[in-house]
Amino acid sequence: MKIFIGIAPLLFIGSCTAPLTNRIEECVSDIETNHEEWSQEDWNLSQEEYNKLLKEYEENYDTYTQEEKSAIDRAIGRYNGMILKHGIEEFGNTIEEFGKRLPSLIEGFGSAFENNDSK
Repeated sequence: MKIFIGIAPLLFIGSCTAPLTNRIEECVSDIETNHEEWSQEDWNLSQEEYNKLLKEYEENYDTYTQEEKSAIDRAIGRYNGMILKHGIEEFGNTIEEFGKRLPSLIEGFGSAFENNDSK
């Protein structure tokens, strides 16, 4: 989180002057570079920033040149790829954890059907 908090003010300051193509590129590059160290809160902050940039793009779409649109669309594609990759990694971690618990779950489930001779 420290990394994103340090970069967030820079992104905000840059948002006042830098073109959207540069700001969205910086946002996506930051995710690619630092995402492995991020907490869920960091991911949430990056998504908020991305959503602001995306809204700006949609509101001003007709003012961009085709070259600018292509650059922004590539950054959007990279961002969506990173979100998908992060989701797959999280899913893999969940499956791995479930796999570790599975033998105990099966043992507990099976014990419900055992004949209890102590009655």
